[in-house]
Amino acid sequence: MPHLEKTIVAEGHLIDSGLMRQIFDVIISDGGRFEMLKFDIGRTNDEYTKAALRVTCDDPVVMNTILLKLSSLGCQIDIDRKVILKPAPSDGVVPPDFYSTTNYATEVRLDGHWVSVEQIRMDGVIVVDQAGRTAPVVKKLRSVLKGDQIVCGLTGVRVLPDFVERDRVDFGFMSGEVSTERKVRLAVDRVADIIRDKDKRVVCVSGPVAVHTGGSTDLAKLIEHGYIHALLAGNALAVHDIEANLYGTSLGIDLSTGSPVEMGHRNHLRAINEVRRAGSIRELVAEGTLTSGVMHAVIEFDIPFCLAGSLRDDGPLPETVVDMNEAQDIYAQMLNGADVVLMLSTMLHSIAVGNMLPARVLTVCVDINPAVVTKLKDRGSHQTIGIVTDVGLFLHLLANQLLRA
Repeated sequence: MPHLEKTIVAEGHLIDSGLMRQIFDVIISDGGRFEMLKFDIGRTNDEYTKAALRVTCDDPVVMNTILLKLSSLGCQIDIDRKVILKPAPSDGVVPPDFYSTTNYATEVRLDGHWVSVEQIRMDGVIVVDQAGRTAPVVKKLRSVLKGDQIVCGLTGVRVLPDFVERDRVDFGFMSGEVSTERKVRLAVDRVADIIRDKDKRVVCVSGPVAVHTGGSTDLAKLIEHGYIHALLAGNALAVHDIEANLYGTSLGIDLSTGSPVEMGHRNHLRAINEVRRAGSIRELVAEGTLTSGVMHAVIEFDIPFCLAGSLRDDGPLPETVVDMNEAQDIYAQMLNGADVVLMLSTMLHSIAVGNMLPARVLTVCVDINPAVVTKLKDRGSHQTIGIVTDVGLFLHLLANQLLRA
């Protein structure tokens, strides 16, 4: 077996963020060896730790695996060499050694300079305009066109992971599962402080549980008072929100008493029928039939929204986007420029949105199931707050905190 070696460089708050330990773990657990060439520890809040390691192993496959994992942790490999570009052989097809992006800020080396990659998201490819007319950009595979210049391999690629700052605003009480009422209230207070800043763009991703738990009234208030700037959801949120505001039920359960209503099981279908009769949700609002609720609020206050369809939808509503590629594109467009994303009890939509976001975006994941919150927190960003609680309670506390005199 040949003896292989690579020198890698890492820089940042490596110790505070746990990245140094992760780097060591990757090398050892995957069958490699390392030698520390340089390790200068930052001595102030603003001073980065700098490390250089020589990684060795005897198997090229193992070496490639190690380098791929280290790259995603922000390690720089062959940092002085220009990025490798290869043309896409056809639409939607890239060279086999394409570089797969993370959700961290990324730069590529072109003409002796590091150039930032735009529209960062995980699981995409980097396309470079060799003429320099536009910045390098991340594309999904399906968006690649024949002849696009695709970044391949790790050479000339630099990932800039988010570091845990030494003087960070403390979310220390959130480090484990959030279960006590006091911790939930503390978390809500902190979230309220963050989104109270009207300069921040806040996108809400919500499931129908917000309606089932009585939280839709508070969500509508947040929209009406300008705290939510876009709404992403499935067909079900809109259906049950309209059901609740036309008939006072959600899934046939009276929202004021919690008791089943006779023939209430058909109320969500009645709601769909009313929307289809009017022609759209917007027309239902315009004719005065729908006068309150989340969907009424987004239409009255001209808040952009997208309802993405699924296999199990009833109806669907006229506004529901049933082409998944189109829905993904609309979601990505509405998430562009987001500073905060509220993810409210909708695991599939939240994970999908998480995959579209750069790591810098703060995500607040709320669900009664701790496994869902853990899964969302583990998507690769330090900018994630997980809150295990009833979403109706969360919305009620948040609205009270933001709207109180």
